[in-house]
Amino acid sequence: MKRKLWQQIGIGIVGGILAAIGLAVYIPKNTEMNDAPNAGKRHVMIRLEDVGLGGDYNTLEGLGKLRAVMTYIETEHVPFHVAVIPRRMSLQDDGVWKEKGIDDPNPDEVVSAFIKLLQQAEHQGGVLGMHGYRHQYGETFRSDGEQNSGIGSEFNIKDAPETQELSYAAERMKESLAAFAGADLHPAFWESPHYKDTQEQQAVFRSFVGLMYQPDLYAKNARDDMNTYDTINSYGQDSLGSVYIPAPYRYISDAKSVEQMLEKAAKDDGLASFYFHPFLEFSHLEPVMAADGNPEVKDGLPVYQYKEGDTGSYLHTLIAGFKKLDYRWMSLHDIVPFTPAHRVLLPPRTKLQNVMLGDVTGRGHDDVVVRQMHRILVIPGNYEMPRNRQQEASQVWLRETFTPNESLLLVDVNGDGKQDLLAYNTETGNVRVGIADKRQFLPVRAIGALPLGLSSVRALRSSQGMGLIARGDKGLVQVNLQNQPLTYTELTAKVPEDAEIFAAQMKDTDDDILCVSRKDRRVSIMYHQGQGMFADPETAGGVSFGSSDQLLVGDTNGDGRSDLIAYTAETGIWRVFQNEGDNHFQPLDNEFGPWAQGKERRSILADFDGNRKMDIGSYDETEHVLDLALSFRSGSP
Repeated sequence: MKRKLWQQIGIGIVGGILAAIGLAVYIPKNTEMNDAPNAGKRHVMIRLEDVGLGGDYNTLEGLGKLRAVMTYIETEHVPFHVAVIPRRMSLQDDGVWKEKGIDDPNPDEVVSAFIKLLQQAEHQGGVLGMHGYRHQYGETFRSDGEQNSGIGSEFNIKDAPETQELSYAAERMKESLAAFAGADLHPAFWESPHYKDTQEQQAVFRSFVGLMYQPDLYAKNARDDMNTYDTINSYGQDSLGSVYIPAPYRYISDAKSVEQMLEKAAKDDGLASFYFHPFLEFSHLEPVMAADGNPEVKDGLPVYQYKEGDTGSYLHTLIAGFKKLDYRWMSLHDIVPFTPAHRVLLPPRTKLQNVMLGDVTGRGHDDVVVRQMHRILVIPGNYEMPRNRQQEASQVWLRETFTPNESLLLVDVNGDGKQDLLAYNTETGNVRVGIADKRQFLPVRAIGALPLGLSSVRALRSSQGMGLIARGDKGLVQVNLQNQPLTYTELTAKVPEDAEIFAAQMKDTDDDILCVSRKDRRVSIMYHQGQGMFADPETAGGVSFGSSDQLLVGDTNGDGRSDLIAYTAETGIWRVFQNEGDNHFQPLDNEFGPWAQGKERRSILADFDGNRKMDIGSYDETEHVLDLALSFRSGSP
């Protein structure tokens, strides 16, 4: 059974939002001005460039060598990116075209092995991206070589006006996306071949994907560091925001360029992002021989390794050199904690207190559930790429009238992996539930009563199953949902008088309780002790907030521990405080944003795409739109 923690919306406070927290003063960093957010942090990134089915990668031996290069990078614990050319075309001297791609309808053994290699790289932490679709232009010979993939461009070719059209850009993007999807690969970024495109075409690309691993050539001072857009992308269904990440250290061509790159890094502590062609390492590899004297084969590919005593590897020199200079190897998902993604349109006049998020369909993605006067609507979630996809229409899942005194909560009552609809009446204490069934909530039924006037009701996981935790007049109330009629226990733990409480996974599989006190300006944790008991609060360190910040609690990197996220709506800046254990949180190097800027916006947290990493959302009640940014962070940045 899939188990997830999500912060309830509709009871006590809204969606885990905590406004007006008077904690330590937060001083905005330069990310808010979109000005060199990686400066002084010694971040280094590598992108394996022009990786496609051609040239040195068009044989099983070449793919075996490519695997050896990737394996070496992985063993050094270096995050890496692969700029994939989905389909490669080249015109031979005899006038015959060679064409091969991951979208071949009848893939041969080389194509199949290439796809499997990319899948393995992705599963082991490699980040894949779309390097155009064919990285070339034309169907005939050209003296400039534009017809050959890797050499040619694909967009904005002077004597080919069609390559400057928006429809052409959209077509190539769609072909690339389809190729990745058909091969069960998941691209995280787009990179135009040779960085050539028009400004209008870039707007099209941004509408399909939120991360552009290329410099923003049409913005000032954006070639050396990230550039963030907080604007509406309007090609297809609207979406919000995008991020450009350049490679200011450019590329490696020979031993001298390796030396020059490290010399530059020694004098510069900015973003040391560069790209590298893996075939440059092939001369430093040799086949691994099996006991029978034949080359060893693994997963259909010959096994290669670096030659013992060989000191000429560019990658070995670079990786060792950057580490010696105290640079940290980063992935896109480290320096950009969230990827701008989808926009969901809600019914007009929908207030945030009537919006709930949770997986009610059982499809893995969190759905949007809307409370209306006499019915409950569900907008089924599908947050895969492209992000400008049309979302499903809302569906009526339940016709029921809930009184103003009834607060609603999504929680898995029966343990089937789907979130059910629970209603708690603050005046009578009565609790009703509608079980999520096939595209509907079953008619609500009474399951017991709780004390009156509970606030901050949250779903709470424990070894005994799913329950609830809430704040009552005398302290905390813990509810066992496994028993019906409901049973509950009033706890004697000393909760700060004004503390807002959150269910949070701090160290084990059972939930703990995180408290935020405005009066004491303190974040504290109450650890579970078994048998439904919690220890007295222990102060947590490493967290700071501004007076108007909104606070969210949830596991953003899939390591099993809840993190804190502070959202400054007025500036559109999101800061993640990662749970390091031992009552300590560590702010990530980079903030996220500006994204979803607007003082009236409100933050939401949910696992929208079902990857067990909590994503962020920002709701605009005036426009009744919910904007999403997804987390693909690793567990150990």
